[in-house]
Amino acid sequence: MRWLFVVVLAALLFLPGSAANENPWAIHAEDEVQPSSADELREVYVPTSLEDTPVPPENHVQWTWWSWSEETGSSWPDDDALYRASNRNISLNASTNEATTESHQHPSLNLVEVSGLVKVVSAEDRARMVAFDLELTPLQNLSNHTILYVVLTEDLAFDQHQRQLQHLVREMRPEVGFSVKANNSTSFVSMLPADHLEAAGVDLEGQPTGWSYTIAVFGSEDDESTESRLLWMAHGELPSPSQHISANQAWTPLLLTAITAVIAVSLITAIRQRQEAIPRLRAAWSTEDQGAVHVHLHAGSLPFRITSWEVIAPWQFKGRPPRLQLNAEEKRKAQVEFKDQYDEDCHFEVAIEIEDFGAWKQHLWLRAPSDVSTEKFTKEDE
Repeated sequence: MRWLFVVVLAALLFLPGSAANENPWAIHAEDEVQPSSADELREVYVPTSLEDTPVPPENHVQWTWWSWSEETGSSWPDDDALYRASNRNISLNASTNEATTESHQHPSLNLVEVSGLVKVVSAEDRARMVAFDLELTPLQNLSNHTILYVVLTEDLAFDQHQRQLQHLVREMRPEVGFSVKANNSTSFVSMLPADHLEAAGVDLEGQPTGWSYTIAVFGSEDDESTESRLLWMAHGELPSPSQHISANQAWTPLLLTAITAVIAVSLITAIRQRQEAIPRLRAAWSTEDQGAVHVHLHAGSLPFRITSWEVIAPWQFKGRPPRLQLNAEEKRKAQVEFKDQYDEDCHFEVAIEIEDFGAWKQHLWLRAPSDVSTEKFTKEDE
């Protein structure tokens, strides 16, 4: 019974982990990508002094770029800001106290459809990262310079000097591995890897909330030579385990815990009932009749009967020991006699059958008769 308890309990505890190991990633949170209805995407390059830090108007998405970590020793990342400014032909001046802002109007006509999931996942090393599982379909032919960006921003960021910024861009990744031909769908996964996030100061395990993501497609129609513009955008809170857990995910651990507890209680109760049902047997050499043993029987919570007696050589029973039957909690005494006496310990077994629990054996150990004055009773060994 004890082994059964251990095996069942271990199976229940490790079952969820075993099932999870079938997937290459552990998914901590996920949400559907929803197209943004914002009027505008604003990119703000703040000055080193932070004297000008524009707050986004209502119904606007903002990327706040910090470009001055080398000059200030700030812990904020600036490599993506420098890349983006160069890509957009924006000149940054450390001596200015004014922010540089670039605005991108929401397209009036969708040229691209994007759907999919944004997930917070981890691999075997348990370091968390962000995966964008996407499908992109151009609605008409696009230029070969079309780029999809995935961007992770922190809603309210502080560096080690207690500088403060809203919507700070922590990590950006460009993607070009998709078809730009009309109605040609491409499925792909864009990753913000764990090592990149760590370098950018992002700890999704220690701080699972307070982050936002943006997916933005920049480009133009194939037959146009115009400058790249915003073609499509999604924006939302990065899903976290506490905010985006499904009903099934929420109840599964509780259900498994409840099942484990019920089984554990049932097994413990069964073990306790078994212990209460087992009768107690004691034996002692008779001080009146040489070669005789008094066996004291006390039934447990269930009736039992003695089915056989067996003694270990050289001891031999004299006659046939009684095969008694006792009711629950009944007490009786039986006498067993031996043919000869020996100057060594006597071991014998009593086979019993307990109602509802079946056959059992109890081993009784008597010291050699010469030691009867020092120890009258047996050591009971179930």
